[in-house]
Amino acid sequence: MVSEEQDQSQVSGQPQRTPAKAVGSRSKSREAREKAISPQQSVWPFVLACALVVLLLGFIIHPIVLGIGVVLVVAAIIGWGLERR
Repeated sequence: MVSEEQDQSQVSGQPQRTPAKAVGSRSKSREAREKAISPQQSVWPFVLACALVVLLLGFIIHPIVLGIGVVLVVAAIIGWGLERR
């Protein structure tokens, strides 16, 4: 069976429009809260990963490289911890 709306749209030749939900209907306070708790982009995880690679290579290659890796890992952890939010 065909509904009355479909009959009317076929008679008039135009599809029946239904009201769309409002996009962006969230309140500004909710958006602000979501933005406040969402993580921000940071370079420190990448720096820490590279420092760990240098540290691990230092175990294999030479103790001086190991020392450089330790310094870089400590610097990356401190930098990540002191990063502004």
